[in-house]
Amino acid sequence: MPNFNKALKETYKIHSLLKRFNFEGTSFPGKILRQKYKDFLTDAQDYAISDRFAITGTNGKTTTAGILAQILREAEHSVVHNELGANMPNGIATAVALGLYKVLKNDPVQRIDNYVIECDEAYLATLFNEMKFDYLLVTNLFRDQLDRYGELDATKKKIQSGIELNEDLTLILNVDDPTLCDIDLKLATGTRKKIYYGIENIQFSGYDKDSKSPSEIIHCPKCTLPLKYDKTFYSQLGKWYCDCGNRRPQPDIKADVKMFPNNFFLYITYNGQSYTFKVNLTGLYNAYNALGAISCALVNGIERRFIDKALENYQPAFGRNQNVYLKKKPATVYLIKNPVGASEVLRGLKNIENTNLLISINDNYADGRDVSWLWDSDFESLKDFNGNIYLTGSRADDMALRLKYAGCDTSLMLIDANIKRQLEEAVDRQRIGERLVILSTYTSLLKLTKLFKGMKK
Repeated sequence: MPNFNKALKETYKIHSLLKRFNFEGTSFPGKILRQKYKDFLTDAQDYAISDRFAITGTNGKTTTAGILAQILREAEHSVVHNELGANMPNGIATAVALGLYKVLKNDPVQRIDNYVIECDEAYLATLFNEMKFDYLLVTNLFRDQLDRYGELDATKKKIQSGIELNEDLTLILNVDDPTLCDIDLKLATGTRKKIYYGIENIQFSGYDKDSKSPSEIIHCPKCTLPLKYDKTFYSQLGKWYCDCGNRRPQPDIKADVKMFPNNFFLYITYNGQSYTFKVNLTGLYNAYNALGAISCALVNGIERRFIDKALENYQPAFGRNQNVYLKKKPATVYLIKNPVGASEVLRGLKNIENTNLLISINDNYADGRDVSWLWDSDFESLKDFNGNIYLTGSRADDMALRLKYAGCDTSLMLIDANIKRQLEEAVDRQRIGERLVILSTYTSLLKLTKLFKGMKK
C-alpha cells in the first residue's frame, strides 16, 4: 500500500513543477496519483472529521461550492475544496491531495473539518464509488453538451447511479426544478432524507424581469403529462404542477428575492426563523446558487454572522461573474456553456452601456463538440448593442453568423480566431470609462486566464 503522506508530497511536487512552466496543473497530478494509488480518495475521506459535501448539477456548481466553502471557513472550519472547478475524478484527486498536503506537511496526525467537492454530473458515480459523502446538493438539470451527456433523462440516471452507492446520503435539492423531484432512488431500509430549497417570489428593480431562457417540456413523473406552472422564474424553474395532482413540494428553505443590476437580496425562512442576506453577485441564477449554499449552512447550524461575512468576502472564481483588471482596465468574465446559462448571463447584460464584448467559443471535448446551443441562446438581446464585439476561438465564425442572425450590427464585429491577439486588441482599444465583458467557453477561458496573468501589471 502506498504511503499516504509520501503520495501527497509527490503530487505537490508535480503540481509545483507544472506551475513553474505556467500550466494550471489541476488534473494531471491527480491522474498520476490515482494511477499509483488506486484507493487514494477512499483513504482520503477519513481525514475529514465532520461533514463531507458534494455538489453537482448542470449550472452553478462552482459558485455554489465556492460560497459554501467560504461560509465554512468564516465559521473557522478547515476546508478542502476543488476551488478551481476541476470537477472530474483526476481534478478532484489533485485538489484533495494539495489541500491535505498543506494541513499534514507539518503535522501528519492533523485532520480537516470538511470536504466541499464539486463534481461533474457524468462522474458522480465514479466519485461516490471511491468516496462517501454526507450531503449531496443538486443545483438543476438543463440540456448541456448533448454529445457528452445526452438528454436530461440520461444525465439524471448518471446522478441516480451515484446516489444509490451511498445509503447514508442526505439530498439537498432545488425544488423549483421539476426534473429533480424524483431523482432519488428507493432505499432498501427506508426513506432517504431530503431537504428542499426554492424561491417563492421575485421582485425586479432595474433588472430585466423577462427571461428568454429556453425551456424544456418537462413531463410529470407520475402520469407523463406536460407540467404546468403557477410561476416561471427561468427555463423550467418555477412553481410547477400537474393536473393529476402532482406538484412542487413545499420547500423546507424558502426565499423571496429582490433583484438589482449589481446585487440581490435573499429573504429566507427556515425552521420558523427569518434571515435577510445581501449578495454582491448578479443574475437570478446566482440567487439560486447562493440559496443552495446558504441552505447547506443553515441545515448544519452555521450562525447567520458567518454567512453574512462569507457573502461579503466571497470572490467569484474562474469566469463566474469574475472581475479582473487588464492593463489597469476593468473587465468582467463569464463562463457560458449551454443555452440556459448563456441566456441568463445575456439577460443581465441587456441594455448595458460603455461596454465592449469579447466572445470566445471553442469546441474542444471539455466544451462540447456540438455548438448548436449557440442558436438556442438569447443572443437577440444584443441586437441593440453598440459597443465593439470581438469574436475569437476555434468557432469565432460560427459566433459571428449567430450574431448576424440575431440582428447585431456586423460593422461592430472583429473576428480573429487567435485568442491572445484578439484579447490584446480588445484591451488596447478599450477607452477610459469602458468595461470589457468576456463571454467564454471552458477551454478558451483556460487560455484567457493564463493571458490575464501577463496583463494584470
